[in-house]
Amino acid sequence: MLNFLLGRSSFKKKGQVIDSIRSFERFDDRENVDEADALLIFKSDTQQCWLVFTNQRMYFVIDDSEQSILKPLWARDKENIVVDGRVNLHIKEERQSKETGKLYFGKMNNSILYTYSLFSNSSPAGIILALANKHFIDQ
Repeated sequence: MLNFLLGRSSFKKKGQVIDSIRSFERFDDRENVDEADALLIFKSDTQQCWLVFTNQRMYFVIDDSEQSILKPLWARDKENIVVDGRVNLHIKEERQSKETGKLYFGKMNNSILYTYSLFSNSSPAGIILALANKHFIDQ
């Protein structure tokens, strides 16, 4: 009700986040969306950010309830992640504040925020690497 009064929509469900990658310009129909995984990495009152893994790509998807946007912003191709048969992401975690940190992916100049409370008993880098291995190596 509060979101309605503030002119916000609610956050999308995991399945809707996964389906949103179909709108990405490099999406390929051979990507196995039915087998995709989505990892919620950041959550605020108005925004959620996800990583979606298919057999071909890792996507970064934003779900903004204030602007009613569900959109993949970028993707990394499997060919740029797997080197010599191994996942090569070089993820670095950096503390940002009491609630959030930043993730850096190898030579990418940009970083993404993650919410500590979503990873209370684990490392986001470890989960991301496990999902990359599952989708890109262990097929």
